[in-house]
Amino acid sequence: MYSINLAKITLDEFQQILTSIDLLPGRRILLENLPETIAALKEKGISQLEALRKQLANKQKYPELAASLAVSPEYLTILNREVNSYLSKPVALSELGIFSGPELETLASAALKTTCDLYEQAATPTSRHQIAAQLGFTPEKIIRALQLSDLLRINGVGPAYAALLWQIGVQSAADYLRLPSAEILARCLQAGAKLGLKDVDYCKRFCRKLDSDIEW
Repeated sequence: MYSINLAKITLDEFQQILTSIDLLPGRRILLENLPETIAALKEKGISQLEALRKQLANKQKYPELAASLAVSPEYLTILNREVNSYLSKPVALSELGIFSGPELETLASAALKTTCDLYEQAATPTSRHQIAAQLGFTPEKIIRALQLSDLLRINGVGPAYAALLWQIGVQSAADYLRLPSAEILARCLQAGAKLGLKDVDYCKRFCRKLDSDIEW
């Protein structure tokens, strides 16, 4: 599964995440009476984020739901955005900085346009060999693109951060999870990046919830 399974994140974990990160100004409303809101959701039988995502999918019921939770409809709108932001969004292969224009066209002809496409179609050594042979790529280029695609599944990792991680030897989600956060941070700082331990830990928290489908 390319994206994180929201069913693996409990509402208690969600509350811990919200209270331990620097929320964007527009989302700090979520911290208002958060324990009470989480408790009210649990009373409704909602115990994990996937169930909450489904509950928030029907915006026509926001007034009723908001009243039952003692929050505003605006609160639910922002809550919905926050929950859905945890899902890994496919990134266009053109953003990886690996392939030329003609190469991207060749990949697109084989239905390989995004990191999700590559993740799903190149998960085994055999499939990667076939893609490289059929499309005229070196196996190394396909593997590098797949490694970046795997890193981009981690919530909080964008193309620039993925490229930095790959450069410092963190070349898969498994690498990110295996290495101590302090080690990842030290390597990033040595490479000139500006981030803190909290940033590394934020990503690692989600990394633990990702499936490992790739056979390296």
